[in-house]
Amino acid sequence: MPVDFVDAKGSMIRPTRTWPAMLLAACLLVSCAIFSAARPHAALASSTADSPKPLTPRDREEVFENVWKGVHDRYYDPEFHGVNWEEIGQRYRPQVDSVKDDAEFYALLNRMTGELHDAHTRFNSPAQWENRQKSEGVSIGFTMAELDGKVVVTDVLPNSNASAAGIEQGMMVLTVDGRPVREKIAESARTVLPSSTERITRFRVYAGVFKGLADTSYKIGLQRADGSTFDVTISKQLIPHPPDVNSRVLPSGDAYIRFDGFQLPVEKEFMEALEKFMDAPGLIVDLRFNGGGRGDVLKTLAGYFYNQKTLFAQFMTRKDIYSEEKSGSVKGHREFNAGKEGGRIYSGPVVLLTSNSTGSSSEMFAGGLQETGRAKVVGTQTCGCVIGIAHDQKVKGGGVLEVSEVLFFTPQGRKLEGDGVIPDKTVAPTIADLQQKRDVTLEQAEQLLKEMSVAKPAKQELK
Repeated sequence: MPVDFVDAKGSMIRPTRTWPAMLLAACLLVSCAIFSAARPHAALASSTADSPKPLTPRDREEVFENVWKGVHDRYYDPEFHGVNWEEIGQRYRPQVDSVKDDAEFYALLNRMTGELHDAHTRFNSPAQWENRQKSEGVSIGFTMAELDGKVVVTDVLPNSNASAAGIEQGMMVLTVDGRPVREKIAESARTVLPSSTERITRFRVYAGVFKGLADTSYKIGLQRADGSTFDVTISKQLIPHPPDVNSRVLPSGDAYIRFDGFQLPVEKEFMEALEKFMDAPGLIVDLRFNGGGRGDVLKTLAGYFYNQKTLFAQFMTRKDIYSEEKSGSVKGHREFNAGKEGGRIYSGPVVLLTSNSTGSSSEMFAGGLQETGRAKVVGTQTCGCVIGIAHDQKVKGGGVLEVSEVLFFTPQGRKLEGDGVIPDKTVAPTIADLQQKRDVTLEQAEQLLKEMSVAKPAKQELK
């Protein structure tokens, strides 16, 4: 898969009555960070937009100190994931003087924050941040992964250069710029730091094969299903990836809804889709390409499935974790509730589709609905990238630091960071499935809905 988805000043977050709704469990599905909205997650690399005024050497020193201190003061884990953050600062600080330009400087900051092995703590260059605000990203136009020992195209973004060049799901990727693709993957792996999970790390490694900026061209050698081979030369491009809600009625009569990010105006569009399909015998919500998003949108969407206030997730701040470590006693987690009396729109059986690209707040959504018994999950284990960002810290020059400040748990207290959501039924497409354009995950979800409808009538009163 190509990589390609806020606090008061001070040393710690001070939660208020409305604070949980402010959380941005944002996912990055960047070409190297968590995942983004459109199908091949568009990499959030630099765009072709006009560059801001270059930083002076003194500016860079100031920005470096602000970024280092921002992590030092706000990171959710007092132990910094076992990383000596003081030593990290001492190691990276001398490198600031040797960078040739702002691009190298921003890359240095991103690598320093990456030392925490956490997919949410990251530094965004001005261009990366601008792209994210516009729901745009720079992408090669397709994703790839290893299946059955082969590097395979797993998805192709419609209207992309890759699609126009004839690249299709299920094709084998043989070479990139005349070199075996495995050499390029190994080369990328040497530059990628481990992240929250092996799944997101691997995602970044594959993204690193095509790590250039917009308009960077690559010659790619591929093999079709019939064994014939061909070469294409395509360029990375800036592609919009809005989180739009798409819905339809399946031949089975069940409703299908897909959206690729917890952002505005998804909550309104999702509500309208649920109202349209409220009498459908079953509902499938596709989160396979959903990299996450805003906590307030998550809370609203989750509430559409409950008729009363329901414990939907739990969380801890740095202050909570530090207090437990210092006292040696467990004081319990804070509650993240969803739902209200009369707030439920859809009461029938629900199945959620997940993949390794399901990240952040979409994992909370899946984990909450699953553990409260409101939905079943079909697909593959999710990213395991679930730490909340309470606010973004802008620095001189337009770059933005995001720091993980909140650790999330399922309703039953299981930590999501690292483990993610485990499906009730694990289903992963094979190479043959991809070549035949067969969506086996969706097929299994429809079958599960039939079984759920027999066991529990769709009109029953669920929480």
